[in-house]
Amino acid sequence: MTTTTTSTHLFTTRSAPLRHLYKLYFFTFLSLTLSLIYYRFTHHLPYSHHPYLLLLLTLSEFHFSLTWLLQQAFRWSPTFHSPNPDRLPEDLPCVDVLVCTADAAREPPAMVADTLLSLMAYEYGPERLAFYLSDDGASELTFHAVALAAEFARRWVPFCRRFGVEPRAPKAYFAAEEGGGGRGEGVEFRKVWGEVKKLYEYMQEEIAYAGSTGTVPEETRKTHKGFREWDSKILLKGNGRDRDVEGNPMPTLIYVSREKRPGHPHHYKAGALNAMNRVSALVNNAPFVLNVDCDMYSNNSQALRHAMCFFLDREQGHRIGYVQFPQSFGGLTKNDLYANGVKRIYEIEFFGTNAFNGPMYAGTGSVHRRESLNGRKFTPDYRPMLEDMKQGIGSGNVNWDELEAKAKVVTSCNYEMGKPWGKEMGLMYGCAVEDVFTGLVLHTRGWRSVYCSPEREAYLGMAPANVNDTLVQHKRWSTGLLQIFLSDYCPWTRGLGKLKMGQIMCYSFYTLWALWCMPMLCYALLPPLALALGIPLFPKASDPWFAVFAFLGIASHAFSLIELIWAKGTIKMWWNETRMWMMKGTSSYLFSIMVVVLKSLGISEAGFEITSKVIDEEAMKRYQREVMEFGVASPMFVPLTTLSLLNLYCFLIAISKVVKEGLGVYDGLALQILISGYITLVSLPLYEALFIRKDKGRMPTSVTVVSVALAFSLLFLFRFLVL
Repeated sequence: MTTTTTSTHLFTTRSAPLRHLYKLYFFTFLSLTLSLIYYRFTHHLPYSHHPYLLLLLTLSEFHFSLTWLLQQAFRWSPTFHSPNPDRLPEDLPCVDVLVCTADAAREPPAMVADTLLSLMAYEYGPERLAFYLSDDGASELTFHAVALAAEFARRWVPFCRRFGVEPRAPKAYFAAEEGGGGRGEGVEFRKVWGEVKKLYEYMQEEIAYAGSTGTVPEETRKTHKGFREWDSKILLKGNGRDRDVEGNPMPTLIYVSREKRPGHPHHYKAGALNAMNRVSALVNNAPFVLNVDCDMYSNNSQALRHAMCFFLDREQGHRIGYVQFPQSFGGLTKNDLYANGVKRIYEIEFFGTNAFNGPMYAGTGSVHRRESLNGRKFTPDYRPMLEDMKQGIGSGNVNWDELEAKAKVVTSCNYEMGKPWGKEMGLMYGCAVEDVFTGLVLHTRGWRSVYCSPEREAYLGMAPANVNDTLVQHKRWSTGLLQIFLSDYCPWTRGLGKLKMGQIMCYSFYTLWALWCMPMLCYALLPPLALALGIPLFPKASDPWFAVFAFLGIASHAFSLIELIWAKGTIKMWWNETRMWMMKGTSSYLFSIMVVVLKSLGISEAGFEITSKVIDEEAMKRYQREVMEFGVASPMFVPLTTLSLLNLYCFLIAISKVVKEGLGVYDGLALQILISGYITLVSLPLYEALFIRKDKGRMPTSVTVVSVALAFSLLFLFRFLVL
């Protein structure tokens, strides 16, 4: 392991140890993969009675091999950066913090308020911070919650800073344990703690009452003109105008609800962030911009200081366009039932991108240099001085009424017409994953990024707690990623000469996620169908080539398991991840390809689907017991249930024949039996949901009927075509 320290000692960099063992595995696996392809084309395809089946299987194996090769870029040279925030100068640059929400029904106002409160309590000079909430739902319930949070912040922020509490999201803090954590667990602390908790409970009651009645109290309505005029409203004024209960200045807090009209494209989250970008430029124009999803509360009050360690480094800071923190999630089950913790991405793969100019932009928990986000290309002579980065709201008098009027103009639906927003500056439009697209554009402009993963997670969010929301979320991600690969910014066309080869491979792996569905569908369909008819597709168990197939299958799974254990996962977590990978591959990725094809034909558009952050009590109990939640008649369930039923049927038929006739009869079908048995084993929760469970989270009967009919239709059609 090697460690390097920058000249100003603001962060250290070290490489992962034991890379020689990984490289031994890499070259062994690569050699055997090439041997498998060689075997298919020289020993199997030319002599088969069913060459078309084998050709499809061989193409699938080639796709698996190519994808595996792309994935190794993440593992070739993992690099870890450790910031030293205690060495930062006292006077730090200003930061604008942007938070988005769009649907009060799916993103509860109380949750949005908690996120804002956690961010406002950063260990960072309040005069250097300004906060902007974009509400694309224009919900008076959300505005009401944010207005209440602004008042509560006058007590919450000084409490957090005085006693050093963590986390600084009130709900998470008070729920952690009686009294929470922090400094000064004495009489004074207990007294203040009780007062603050009582105020927070009152705020929660007010928000809950408004939510239950669907409206806000008339007295509250009269307090803020924001209930009558939906545009930008300043709830807290910085520059020393508004102060907390201890007399300290409060940061700026502005509510933004941009104008949206039918027939005018609003570009979803990307459009909201660009609107806030423009508003923040009028108000604070901070040199750095942090964006956070409304369900990702701050779990580490030092996160901004960690980010500044990279931007302010004299040797490398000027090259950094953004710092990306990992997306971490609270409330996951012990073994991460739906693999929504994305451990493999944020605790393994993203460290590998640090060796190739840094990670992709993940859409939340990202601190951007405003100049890089707004279209500036990196040039070797770009050397910003610290003094130039100290501009902000604390530097002069502010006409707040004039700012509100200007903000209304820059958030109108016509403002972007004829301007470069979404094309040359701000977040990029035209893609369902505007974040990854924007990060790729920044990298092609010469900027680097940094992946920073502090010991205490910077942000904690909410992950989908049912199968449908998980599949829908991955459908949106894989749709947008494939759109990037097919766009003018394909990593292999726009990236050559501008990105490192490892970086191109990393981007390619993610942007080609959707294409996983093709080899996975082939492997889930052809082996069991051929097994049912006694058609061998793999070498016999007695053939030496059998060992090559067996080794590759076992080695890939063993390596995957060891990686997850290294990332503090569990065996059951790995098994859940494997199941969800198969479910996403045969459902989310399949539907994403359909969406991209339909869009290219002009038949439909890819929308922005918000996953719900609300879950009922019974469903939560099942989730905590790690019982999979289906519940709705979603078309996304049909492919995966059909394939699981098909493999179960074919596996049982094969096993019954083995019992009657002995193992020797199936010597040439051993691998097909193993594959169907493996898929059957992985699919056990689906069979339970299809045929055993009676609760509301079971698989709907309509999905079961359709899937059974499709499975037997596939068997009949295959028999008709092959025999």
